Amino acid sequence: MDTAEIIKAARDGDLNLVKQLLDDGADINAVNGSGASALILAAEKNHFEVVKALVESGADLNIETKMGGTALNRAAETGNVEMMEYLFDKGVKLGSLALIMAARSGNLDAVKLLVEKGADVDYQQRWGHTALMVAAKNGHGEVIKYLLSEGANVYLRDKNGDTAMMIAMENDQEDIAMILKRAGAKTEVKPKKKKAAPVVTEDDEDEEDSMDDTPDVDDLVSDEDAPDEIDLDD
Repeated sequence: MDTAEIIKAARDGDLNLVKQLLDDGADINAVNGSGASALILAAEKNHFEVVKALVESGADLNIETKMGGTALNRAAETGNVEMMEYLFDKGVKLGSLALIMAARSGNLDAVKLLVEKGADVDYQQRWGHTALMVAAKNGHGEVIKYLLSEGANVYLRDKNGDTAMMIAMENDQEDIAMILKRAGAKTEVKPKKKKAAPVVTEDDEDEEDSMDDTPDVDDLVSDEDAPDEIDLDD
C-alpha cells in the first residue's frame, strides 16, 4: 500500500478514508519526505476528528519530523487548546518549543495551558529566542503580559544580543515596548550588523512530501548570527 495515501488523507481531513486505510492495514506512523506523519499533518490542519481517530488507532504521539516537529506543537501554533488537552490526556510529551510556537501566533489560551503543564517560560531555542521575544516581535500584548506575570525574564538576549525590548522597538511595536519597560526592561539600541545565518527556505519536495515545510529552528545548528526572519516549528 502506498504510504502517501494515509498521509494525504489525514492532511485533507478525510476521516472516512483515513479509517478505511487503517482498516486496510496502512502504516499509521508512515512519514513523508520531511518526516511528518499523518498525525502531525492532521494536527497542523486542525482536523481534530482525524487526530482522534489516529490516536485511538495507536499513532505515535511523539513522532517528530526531520527538524523536530510534533503534533502537539502544531496544535499549539494553531491555538487548538481542545486538541492540546486531548493530546496531553493521551500522554503526549511537552516539547521545548511548544510555548514559543503558541506565543509567536498570539494564542493566549494555548500559552496558558502550556505554562500550566510545566513549560519553561524562559526557554531559549538555538538562536536564543524566547516566547517573550517572539510575542514582542509580533505585537501580542496579552501574551506578553501573561508571560511577565509568570516570571519571564526581560533581560535575556538572543544570539544577536537582542532583548525582547530591542526586538519590539526594531519592529515598531511601541505598545509592547511600553509593557516591557514597565516590567523593568531597559531601552537599548545597538548597531545592526549584517546577518550571516543560513536562510530558512521552504521544502522544494513534491506535494505529498512538502506538507511539513516549516523548519524547526531549535534543531538548526550554526555558529552564525541569528537570522532576522526565522520559521519556528517543533
